[in-house]
Amino acid sequence: MMKSKFKILLINSNYSYTNNIENVLSDSDKTPMTLEIAENLPKGLDSILKGGIEVILLGQSSPELYAPDVLKALHERSITLPVIVLTGPDSEDYGIRAIREGAHDYLSIDAMDRDSLSRSIRYAMERCKVLEELRIANMKIMEQRISAIEEERLKGLMEEYGSAAHELNQPLTVLLGSVYLMKLDKDNQEKISRHMERIEDSGKRMSGIVKKIQAIRHEKNKYCLGGASLMNPDQKLIPNIKAAENDFKNLNNLFRIVQARCNGNAI
Repeated sequence: MMKSKFKILLINSNYSYTNNIENVLSDSDKTPMTLEIAENLPKGLDSILKGGIEVILLGQSSPELYAPDVLKALHERSITLPVIVLTGPDSEDYGIRAIREGAHDYLSIDAMDRDSLSRSIRYAMERCKVLEELRIANMKIMEQRISAIEEERLKGLMEEYGSAAHELNQPLTVLLGSVYLMKLDKDNQEKISRHMERIEDSGKRMSGIVKKIQAIRHEKNKYCLGGASLMNPDQKLIPNIKAAENDFKNLNNLFRIVQARCNGNAI
C-alpha cells in the first residue's frame, strides 16, 4: 500500500517522456504522486541524497542514462531505492536487460497509464524490499559462517600455542636445573662440563620451539579470515613469547660466562 503522498524521481532528459508522465500523474485524484525531475545522473543523485524519494523512474532518453550504467552507479553508492526503467516502443529486450542489471521493473512509456504506473511502483517497491531482506539475511549467514570458521581456527591456534608452551617448559626446566646444579658442583670440572652440555642442548631446543611459536603467529596473521582481529590471544601470548626469547638470551649469556670461568677466563 502506497503512502498518502508519494514522491517520484524521474531521471530523464527527453521532454516527451517527462510530459507523458506528468499527464499520467495528473490523470486521477487517487493517491497524490509528486514528480521531481533530474535531467542527468549527477542531479538525480543530488535529489536522492536530499531524501524523500520513494521510487526512481529511469528514462531511456540518452546514452548518458543507459540503464545498466546508471544502476551500477546507484549500486556503488549503496542506493537501494526501487528503480523502474521506462522503455520505448519495441524495447522489451532493453527492459529485460535492465532487470538483470538490478532494476526492479520496467514499463513501456507508450502503454503507461495511472493504473499501470501504480501497479509497477507497488511491484518494484515490494521486490526491492524482498531483495534487501534477502541481502541482509545472506550477509548475516556469511558473517555467521566466517565467525564459526574463525572460532575453529582460533581453537586450533590456542591448542598449538598450548602445545608449544608445554614443549618449552621441559627444556627450560632442565636448563634451570642444570644452572642450579652447577652452583653445587662448582668445584667438579667434569660435572660442570656435563651441566654445560645439558644447558647448551636445552638452549637449542628452546630456540627451535620459539621459532615454531613465531611461525604459528605468522600463519595466523596470514590466513585469518575476513580481516578479523585475534588480539585477545596475542595480548596474552606475545609477551610470553618475547619473555621466552629474552630468557634464552640471558641464559645463553650465563652459559658463556660459566664456560669462560670454567676455562679460567674472566668476563
